[in-house]
Amino acid sequence: MIRATRVLPAGSWSDPADRVELDFDDRHRRRMAMTGEAGTAFLLDLPKAVTLRGGDGLELEDGRVIEVVSAPESLVEIEADDMGHLVKIAWHLGNRHLPTQLMGRNLRIRRDHVIEDMVEKLGGRIAVISAPFDPEGGAYGHGSVQGHDHPHDPGHGHGHSHTRDDHHHGHPMTEPAALYRLLAWLSPSFPVGAFSYSHGLEWAVEDGTVTNAATLQCWLEDVLRHGSGRSDAILLARAHEAFSDDDLRLCAEIAELAAALQPSRERHLEATAQGSAFLATIEAAWPMQDAAMAERLAALMPPPTPLHHPIGTWTHAVAVGILAAGHGIERAATIHAYLNAFTSNLVSAAIRAVPLGQSDGQRVIAALEPLITEVTREALTAPLDDIGSATFRADIASQRHETQYTRLFRS
Repeated sequence: MIRATRVLPAGSWSDPADRVELDFDDRHRRRMAMTGEAGTAFLLDLPKAVTLRGGDGLELEDGRVIEVVSAPESLVEIEADDMGHLVKIAWHLGNRHLPTQLMGRNLRIRRDHVIEDMVEKLGGRIAVISAPFDPEGGAYGHGSVQGHDHPHDPGHGHGHSHTRDDHHHGHPMTEPAALYRLLAWLSPSFPVGAFSYSHGLEWAVEDGTVTNAATLQCWLEDVLRHGSGRSDAILLARAHEAFSDDDLRLCAEIAELAAALQPSRERHLEATAQGSAFLATIEAAWPMQDAAMAERLAALMPPPTPLHHPIGTWTHAVAVGILAAGHGIERAATIHAYLNAFTSNLVSAAIRAVPLGQSDGQRVIAALEPLITEVTREALTAPLDDIGSATFRADIASQRHETQYTRLFRS
């Protein structure tokens, strides 16, 4: 298949050989098979992901150019009585890292009933429209071929200097300190017992589904893109946001939802036991320096009773999100580090169960880097309503593992 290896900014080329219509998500890709309206099949194959805009050109290896057309999407157009109210609304949208298109006297965002309710409470008027969506790039980290955007990797903070992506209450942590804590908290040596869980992978090995590096990579890609990896990333992001916003009721609801979503007894144990161990270790060794944040955490955790221990209802993802927010660690970096640790632990389990060589394991981790970055980016703005799983075989694997005859792992 012929490749498109270079992006030509709008206005710098002419005479397209074909055109391809893409929505906003598909206009932020590095590698993707595409087919133009006239039938030209090609592979987008760029050195790194960039945000394409309507009118950009994709240069094929034979010199032909494919025009990028922004596809109409279901959007909300926001107006206000005066510019002051509009700026206030824009600030709140940016504070939540929602992709927003600036239209002069109005704003455009994707449909989200929670955000729409917030906008109306802030004095905005909304109208549902269908139109191409070309949001500003710099605020939420989509690299662009246009000069006004700066590249951004959602796993490493913004291109500018602040270290938290939410700017809520509390004191943002400096980048070296935040990185140090993430490396420590999500390392294999942190005492949450991650090494004893395989997330159902051990049954997939026993069943013959996962037999080598290639099948392991396919299994993990599905879990990250369509299963618990993506769901945990969204839960972590929203827990981080809720705790930063001092919305303790929402924090409790997210914690309850995350525990309820576990598809089997072993997966519930895996998620909540690690969450409990994570919280207990952080409280013992890394006490919060911000008094307000410490009080907020104490208020969220009611005294345990013999029949109910609230710490036990926190999954690992929720615990990491809330504690990272309390320590002033940026949300995107936290999600990225969590997904990397989650993936690395399952690769480590596969090395012991398949077995695989260490080099093969590292090749799988390296191959999953772009996907983890993509899932991190999506989780930053995805609402709780977007949580869902289609990895039925992974869920069944965790259920079958409960009665597996020979086991190395607890899940």
